[in-house]
Amino acid sequence: MQTLKKLLRLLIREEIGRNFHTLDNDPYSYNDYPGMEINVYADANGKKWFAQVTCLFDDKLSTPLNSFNSEIDANNFARQSAEQINRIRLANNIDTDTPAINDID
Repeated sequence: MQTLKKLLRLLIREEIGRNFHTLDNDPYSYNDYPGMEINVYADANGKKWFAQVTCLFDDKLSTPLNSFNSEIDANNFARQSAEQINRIRLANNIDTDTPAINDID
């Protein structure tokens, strides 16, 4: 009886900490920012990397296509540019027509 009681308590403690409401547990990154398209790719030889961030709500914030010697540099440029555009979007309260949590069924 005592063993059954311990096992039941252990099971209840484990179940209390679970969250069954989260549909997507993946981390949120700069690639997921609304209102922009981020492109990072290599040339055919794989020696040059290109990065471009296109802002969909204000064309003036878009970056030109830039070339880099490594994938790390290209990703760093794309991340910094996307974060800068996202800060501008948040500071100016720009709506990018993404659905709110209440709109998702």
